[in-house]
Amino acid sequence: MQVDYLLTRFGVNGTGYTGSQNNFRYFAGINFTFGGAPPIPPTASCSVQPTEIMAGDPVTATISTQNFNPRHTVTYSWSSTGGSTSGTGTTANLNTANLSPGSYTVTGTATDEKQRTNNTASCSASFTVKAPRPPIASCSADPTTVQPGASAIVTVNASSPDGRSLTYSYSATAGSVTGTGSTGTLNTAGAAAGRPITVTANVVDDRGLSAQCTAAVNVLAPPVTVVESQEVGTCNFNDPRKTARVDNVCKAILDEVALRLQREPNGRVVVVGYAEEEEVAKVGDIDGQRSVNVKYYLTSGESQAQIDPSRIEVRKGAHGSRTATIHFVPEGATFNGEGTQTVDESATKGQSRKAPATSRAKKTAATPPPQ
Repeated sequence: MQVDYLLTRFGVNGTGYTGSQNNFRYFAGINFTFGGAPPIPPTASCSVQPTEIMAGDPVTATISTQNFNPRHTVTYSWSSTGGSTSGTGTTANLNTANLSPGSYTVTGTATDEKQRTNNTASCSASFTVKAPRPPIASCSADPTTVQPGASAIVTVNASSPDGRSLTYSYSATAGSVTGTGSTGTLNTAGAAAGRPITVTANVVDDRGLSAQCTAAVNVLAPPVTVVESQEVGTCNFNDPRKTARVDNVCKAILDEVALRLQREPNGRVVVVGYAEEEEVAKVGDIDGQRSVNVKYYLTSGESQAQIDPSRIEVRKGAHGSRTATIHFVPEGATFNGEGTQTVDESATKGQSRKAPATSRAKKTAATPPPQ
């Protein structure tokens, strides 16, 4: 039952007189409710472990239910958007072999078959297949510079972001390298001196993903040996009748020079001719003629050595003596030509030892010099 009291006040035609009214209201009745409270529907919640995996790793899914009749038996079923599920209870196993990287969902369903209505509850949980990551590797060498034939150790600092097992192998641009672990040994025997060797380490995980790194080892060049030219003989030209002739004494010196040139095929000879001032006044290029005649004897004369003309250089030096000096220049050496100049062989031709004396020399000869 419900009772209300209502008081109303009001004025009459603006006269200032007020009136009031009292009101009472009441309600009465009887309500009847049949059938009891409505049923609470069952619910379920799902979870997976782990939530991030690599393809092929196992996943376990679990379902938890609420509000099912505890006196009834509940059955369970599982499905997934990727891989295959196994299990008919509150836990299922998921095979993820060959799944591509991405997100996948596992769904569990609980059913009370004895209950006609509100007898099912479902839930889902997600997991992620991560993209496989290759190993990471860096290399270093110790020492970085070695003598020819020495060894160096190459160390590899490698890891797998996915925690996979690793194997190692090595190669080198020269020499040889051994090792199957995180260190390799470079042997530089047989490698060219003065050149760097690059060692490459190849790191592979158990899925076949790989990474490479390199380290450089410098092989020192052998010390440079300075080779100098050598003066191996001097020819004198004292015969006033044949002022540029190769005499017997000079011939013996040149025969030895020819033998050395034959023994050392990469060597060469520089001949420098000299003359006195008064000789040059009479015969302008007598110093050049002497060096050219020496070359002629070695290349075309009676020595029959037949030395390659390109291996003999003819020059002339400052005035002062009637000589020609012979300089042997071994392979790798240079001749210091300071104070000398090249003879123009197109203007000065070589003469044999049997060439006749010049008419001027015959007229000015006094007594023959001793042989």
